[in-house]
Amino acid sequence: MNQRSTRYLFAVLTFFSLSFASPSVMAQLSVSDGYTAQQLVEFLVGNNVAILNPTLNCPNGNSGQFEVISSNLPIPEGIVLSTGAVKTTTTQIGLDGPASLSNGQDNFGPSDPELDVIIGGSNNQDACVLEFDFVPDVDSQSTLRFNYAFASEEYPEWACSGFNDVFAFLLTGPGITNPLNNIALVPGTNIPVAINSINDAPNGTSHPISNCNNMGPGSPYTNLFIDNLGQNGQTVTSDGFTVKLEATAQVNPCDTYHIKLAIQDVGDGSLNSAVFLQKNSFSVDTVTLDLSGIIASDSGYLVEGCTPATIQATRTIASPSRKKICLSYGGTAINGLDYTLLPDSLIINPNQVVAAMILNPLQDGMDEPGYETIVIRRLNCCTLEPVDSVTIKIRDSLKMELLSEAVEICGRDTVVLHATGDPAFTYSWTPSADVQNPNDTLTLAFPPVTTTYTVTATFQGCPPVQRSFVAGVEPIPEVTIMNDTALCLTDPLPIRVDVQPASFTPYNYLWFPTTALSDPTVKEPTFWVDGAGIYHYVLAVQTPLGCTGLDTFSIETRPAVNLFDVSDNFTVKYGDVAQLHADGAVYYTWTPDRQLDFPNSSSPNVTAFDSTTFTVLGMNEWGCKDTAYVKMDIDYTMLETIPSAFSPNGDGRNEKFGLGSMKFQRLIEFRVFNRWGQELYSTTDANRGWDGTYKGVPQEIGVYHYIIRVTRPDGQLKTYKGDVTLIR
Repeated sequence: MNQRSTRYLFAVLTFFSLSFASPSVMAQLSVSDGYTAQQLVEFLVGNNVAILNPTLNCPNGNSGQFEVISSNLPIPEGIVLSTGAVKTTTTQIGLDGPASLSNGQDNFGPSDPELDVIIGGSNNQDACVLEFDFVPDVDSQSTLRFNYAFASEEYPEWACSGFNDVFAFLLTGPGITNPLNNIALVPGTNIPVAINSINDAPNGTSHPISNCNNMGPGSPYTNLFIDNLGQNGQTVTSDGFTVKLEATAQVNPCDTYHIKLAIQDVGDGSLNSAVFLQKNSFSVDTVTLDLSGIIASDSGYLVEGCTPATIQATRTIASPSRKKICLSYGGTAINGLDYTLLPDSLIINPNQVVAAMILNPLQDGMDEPGYETIVIRRLNCCTLEPVDSVTIKIRDSLKMELLSEAVEICGRDTVVLHATGDPAFTYSWTPSADVQNPNDTLTLAFPPVTTTYTVTATFQGCPPVQRSFVAGVEPIPEVTIMNDTALCLTDPLPIRVDVQPASFTPYNYLWFPTTALSDPTVKEPTFWVDGAGIYHYVLAVQTPLGCTGLDTFSIETRPAVNLFDVSDNFTVKYGDVAQLHADGAVYYTWTPDRQLDFPNSSSPNVTAFDSTTFTVLGMNEWGCKDTAYVKMDIDYTMLETIPSAFSPNGDGRNEKFGLGSMKFQRLIEFRVFNRWGQELYSTTDANRGWDGTYKGVPQEIGVYHYIIRVTRPDGQLKTYKGDVTLIR
């Protein structure tokens, strides 16, 4: 077994050992395979190049795409062609592993005849070839450029040996006479890039340095080499690779060229080599098409009549030749009708890098739902195939969406005001008085009442756009129940309640607990119990949305006073004494009290002088009261007695003539006359009487005349006229 076979076997054993021991090793170079020739070429080709007829002649798994996550590989992303597997699997070592492994499977594939001629030697194999036609889109002879790096497992110990793995970029076409025109050259030389032309020999190799010197003057070029194995590389399996190199060639405008990208093993297929080509770097006179002045949101758009945009074509390097950029227009918008007429090409003048034109959408006065589109395609001026494109939307108005929806809240709650649109717009919310930040697209509002909020978006000279929604506000009820009270149990108590705002009427009422209330679902129920105690209540007042206001109320109930056994109304003789009576209280007060002996007793005596309605107020120890009434009427019936004879003879009996039964009457007139009409006696004193004398002289026995007038307490006047007989 030779040295190369031993090294390869050791690498394979190491791979299987690491695979079983460390299945979670994470590569920092992402490699994928299984792509078609078309996919690989599209990934490689950049600007100003139209591709035709791509083909791939390469063993399965030996070509693919790659992306650097974290690696010392100088090419960040692109395609890779290899003489072995590009992707590590459970059965093979690819390019995405540590340098301590060996990427050395032999595919036993054929060599490429043209590469055999370039490198010479025999026993070449495992060729991987990607080739295609292309047409450069240029106005004059220009430079084709693309970036690459060559990598190999032959490094470093097989440098300057006969295992000089090689690759080539063979370009053919108009003006190229050499059928093996290889543009994969050491910069500034005609030396092909290979193991023996770029390495760090004599370090790490035991082969004659002359084999490397023979590649050409200055070979080997150590400054173009990266010793991946010496750096303990962990992301690329190849032990060494070149720095980033650039392949260049002069091409004519609109001519068709053919390029062949090929790599193969030289000498044997034990240790593999690869070439990494940078994504989109295969380009000629790079031109980019940029759009400025559009409204950036919603994937970019313009507004009819108010937002012109600038379309700018830029090439990377100024050239003494002019550059024509061919354009075509598509989409639903029509060139010259929906926007100002645009030309079919732009010209970048000699020694300039920029050309521009104005895209001005026209106001057509038509209401078009959604948007129209303009597709601006940059064409290969030679093949008229699309090279690049940009799609622009045209809207009737600024696009601004209101994300807030109609909402119902309770007073003092917040409302989210949310609109979305381009950050370059100016926004304003109205009414703004209760908005936290009226110029923000996302802010808070504190509406005191139902409010319609409107957001207005403005931009440059465009008509403003408005969107509105309603924030319905139901008040939080302010509930006030009458003051806590203590009451005597006499009549039901209406509970008085005030709820504000009174203008909002559909309130719901709920009293808790419901005990002793006439209806716990009304605003002002009636309270009634028949026993003493303390009662606490909570009233919840709610709007239909559930906005709730609360108040509390307490009632202390006390035993009532109920007077009973109260005197009936009665009639009594004037001047007589009667007794009043009431029961059922602790304290009594009778009024009026002028005829009463003890007006604060339950049974006072009354002397009957006037007809009176007495009020008795009964009260217990808690101050609870009851009232009753007793009416006293006076019987003024009286009888005055007048004798028909008297005998003033000194026997002590019937000695005087006067009135009898006089008690409360008043004597107004008392006169006595003889038969001739002479007045013999006169008095107003009811206690006196006529003794039968006149001026001290006893009068004769006989008949005398009298006049008597009496008034009674009720004001009645009684007049008596008659005769009285004087007897001796």
